[in-house]
Amino acid sequence: MLIAVISRIPELYTNRRLLAAARERGADVRIFDPLAPFKQGVAESFDAVIPRFGPIWQSLGGELLAQLQASGAVCLNSAEAVALARDKPAVMQVFGRLQLPMPPSVLGTALRDDSSLAQLPFPFPMLIKEDASAGGWGIHRVEDAAAALAVMARLNSAGAGFTLQAFIAEAAGRDLRVFVCGGRVLAAMCRTAPPGEFRANVRLGARAEAIIPDDAESALALAATAALGLTVAGVDLLRTRAGPLLLEVNAAPGFEALEAATGQDIAGQMLDLLISRTNGQNGAVNNQIIR
Repeated sequence: MLIAVISRIPELYTNRRLLAAARERGADVRIFDPLAPFKQGVAESFDAVIPRFGPIWQSLGGELLAQLQASGAVCLNSAEAVALARDKPAVMQVFGRLQLPMPPSVLGTALRDDSSLAQLPFPFPMLIKEDASAGGWGIHRVEDAAAALAVMARLNSAGAGFTLQAFIAEAAGRDLRVFVCGGRVLAAMCRTAPPGEFRANVRLGARAEAIIPDDAESALALAATAALGLTVAGVDLLRTRAGPLLLEVNAAPGFEALEAATGQDIAGQMLDLLISRTNGQNGAVNNQIIR
């Protein structure tokens, strides 16, 4: 069995773990940089594909994923699902239609002028999240209108899409990462931001500890993943007194900190699911998008 992994950085922990898990199962993995030339006729030789490229490379990575998918490779996450998950306006529409609980949010395109800030349904401080944000990068906390306008002007001049979102102080610098694979929660962790940091990302120094999500948290993570047609997702939630709030759904989630915190073999379980689907043992429709 030959598996393609689409990633810009072969030496990443996630890629090394997937490679090792594949070898343990008698499969071979080839890593493809979406920016490198892809020879015609190569796609047909692959049985399966795992997309591991970040949002910033969505255009070229998505094209390569679609090419492999069209050639018959089984996708752990389909090209359509990954593209949808990274289209922030479309994601907000899907989640809003399904009434999934989220922090109040407004797309940057809805702000026609400076006075629009005063009409937002949430106060300062607030967050400005770039569409291509990942790992805490591209998320800005702004304390007042002047700071917000400065960030928005810079993003608009760069042609970057963004969303304004209420800052949930109640979360106290903590969030949950729930890892979903094949319609079930494999593992979850709570991330606590270091002093002086509002973003609870491990690469920014957050502390991670294993947790067992409650029924509401698990149900929300599974619903959000299914709504986007994803098979594998890292779902970020906030705990509040009123119940969990949905922050983000990552279509190519890393799992180094999660494996370390929980002791779960995430890579192995991902490979088992992919091999099962490739061998036709799973009769479900692959990566069906729920609209």
